[in-house]
Amino acid sequence: MVSDLVNDVSYKPLIGDPSLLPLEADRIDFSDQLMVIGDFTFSQMVYAFDKASGKALPIPLKKGEGPMEVRGVNDFWLDSGILYVLDGIGRKIIPFSYSSGNFAQQEAIELEIPFRRFAKTKTGFVGLTGGGMEKALAFVNEEGKIISIDISNSIEFLMSPINPFLKMTDENGVKILFHSAFNPEIIRVDNGKIEPFRGIQYEGELVKKPTNTDFVKDQEGLNQYRETLINQPSFFTVFEITIDQFILVHFLQNSPRLALSSGGKSSTFRIENLNNDLSFDNQPFPKVVGVNGSRFVALVSTDQLNRENPPFSGSALGKATLVNPDALVFILEFQLKVD
Repeated sequence: MVSDLVNDVSYKPLIGDPSLLPLEADRIDFSDQLMVIGDFTFSQMVYAFDKASGKALPIPLKKGEGPMEVRGVNDFWLDSGILYVLDGIGRKIIPFSYSSGNFAQQEAIELEIPFRRFAKTKTGFVGLTGGGMEKALAFVNEEGKIISIDISNSIEFLMSPINPFLKMTDENGVKILFHSAFNPEIIRVDNGKIEPFRGIQYEGELVKKPTNTDFVKDQEGLNQYRETLINQPSFFTVFEITIDQFILVHFLQNSPRLALSSGGKSSTFRIENLNNDLSFDNQPFPKVVGVNGSRFVALVSTDQLNRENPPFSGSALGKATLVNPDALVFILEFQLKVD
């Protein structure tokens, strides 16, 4: 049972017109007033809510070819009361200020280099570049002009984690971290440059950085690359971190694994051995796509619930759906309980 691994679980309904509610989520982030959800796969849109009430807040963002429109939403970043929305295809970032329940669109930032995903830094922005670029990471200034480009764009970056850029808050403030799907070395990027942070450990030892990345950047090359890594943790698809806990979904010997750490204690599980009794959807574990303070966050869409699962009717989620029968979407929050 997944519930044996967590505590402090809560379900909060999101309120609003169905057109303002996401049914999938790839990133969730919070400010003092806002909760913002990005769906970069299906609707390719970003959604905002009042943090206290869960009420939807319209964002004046339109799809199209115009200078203040987007062809699609590939990412967002919430920083100091500004919501930055990335249009990767259109090579631009559109900022929105927020005040008293309303968003105001600001002038678009044109990018000199295409971004797939991005984060705000102290000097501007950092992005995971698009396909065909010689380098994988690019730092740009507030006007979108290139400051520096780093890290060779090898087979390592053919696939991206759900959220390659993470916020980590500790007693010294907020750090922005970057990780790829295959390199166990996590780097810090918020100062506008690459700085080593820490490595991923397995059985008390640092996982070795792959040395052979000379593969053709296609599916066959990716399969060959992954075969060289079969005996060590790799393909880090989900990584979310709070001040003293983390969740890491990875593969080892072609088996999906879930690594949990809390207060220095760690455990690893085969995902196929877990019974999802938190979100009762098609995920073997709730799809964690953000943090809210010390708690991990996932989105639960009621049309994906497995209501036939015997434990559902007596579960906290089952009770939440009875109390909120018209809710289409819930926000799930929890902490880890690692013995």
